Amino acid sequence: MDTRILEQLEGVYAEELALVRGDLGQLEPAVEAIVKSLGAGLLQRLVDRGPNGYRGSSIPCSCGGSMRFVDHRRRWIHTLLGWIEIRRAYYHCAACHRSQVPYDRASGLGAEQLSPALAQACCLLAVDDSFAESAKKMDALFGEKVSDTTIERLAHQVGSVSRRQQEQERQRFELEREVPAAPAQPRRLYVSVDGTTAHEQDGWHEAKIGCIYWEDEHFRRHAYYVGRFCNSETFGWHLWLAACRCGLRDAAEVVYLGDGASWIRHEHERHFRRAVFIVDWYHASEHLWDGGKALFGEGTPRTDQWVRERLSLLWEGRTRALLEDLKAQRRGHRGPKRKALDDLIRYLRTNEEQMRYDVFRAHGYDIGSGAVEGACKHVVAKRLKQSGMIWTRPGSSAVLALRITWLNAEWNPFWNRKPMAA
Repeated sequence: MDTRILEQLEGVYAEELALVRGDLGQLEPAVEAIVKSLGAGLLQRLVDRGPNGYRGSSIPCSCGGSMRFVDHRRRWIHTLLGWIEIRRAYYHCAACHRSQVPYDRASGLGAEQLSPALAQACCLLAVDDSFAESAKKMDALFGEKVSDTTIERLAHQVGSVSRRQQEQERQRFELEREVPAAPAQPRRLYVSVDGTTAHEQDGWHEAKIGCIYWEDEHFRRHAYYVGRFCNSETFGWHLWLAACRCGLRDAAEVVYLGDGASWIRHEHERHFRRAVFIVDWYHASEHLWDGGKALFGEGTPRTDQWVRERLSLLWEGRTRALLEDLKAQRRGHRGPKRKALDDLIRYLRTNEEQMRYDVFRAHGYDIGSGAVEGACKHVVAKRLKQSGMIWTRPGSSAVLALRITWLNAEWNPFWNRKPMAA
């Protein structure tokens, strides 16, 4: 910055700054307050001098007629620097009675009285925290008071735009059949899938979550998330399109990880048939522990010994030996214990091909779905399952879409498309 300007500022504010000059802890916020006040004044002057959407005496109307310039309408906008007033050109069509304020759309303004920068800051806080906490942090970080209800409306509106854009990508593929470009070209691509629930007004509902991950040539790990409240078929298409963007079609190896649920198997058959399908170790182990508890009770030494012996067989890929062992034990039980063994045998039979853990480990494949288990917590639970939260479906879907936009490093491109004006 020009030294002369700094000297002038120091002279103008000498008295205020002299009081805190020896204490950086007080000097910094004092200078920040001065800069913010100057910034607000400069912003107001620059806005006042602009055309603010004026495009001549008339502009074309969508009805085929013309919108006539009426006057400049005032609107107060809350910015990161404080409140400013903008006088925007207002046009009206006498034929169809539509009106338009070109400045608002061009500047990315929406229904709320928030500037794009302030709105983006609110949403960035809201993808991690409750709306009430986000409002408190806005005040603490920026000294700007935005109500929690305003942040909630904003996050729902902007998140809905993000979700709608994701859906439009899927619909565009259905029409054009053009596969997304893949900047990444991983040698081995993992596609891990799971489901988790969120509490909505009519009960708990499942969000389907996918985590696509890989290592680049420098062994840096990359992850891309997919998450929606929808049926498995719709989710499968979103997952496949995201995997294509992550290099699915060019990857030398693809590994598909899941818990063996029928919908996860169906999407593997539909979209990822060439991928090696692994029932993740955690869920397989969980089924054995459930069987052991049903036979010998929870937390007993006998349960612990019984499960660990059979986990050893499973770890070594000896599922046939494990099945024969369980069938032999089944003959000695009746009632709930026999049913528990029946369920376990059925589970192992269904997923036997996907439980060749000795082979998978020999190839160096991940056999646990830690990535998607973590995604269920990191993507959904961290934001949607905080204490006492009960969502509407539009609200949960919007906030989930917005959070995934942030986690996938798509935040800036998304806001560059001016979602508040969409």
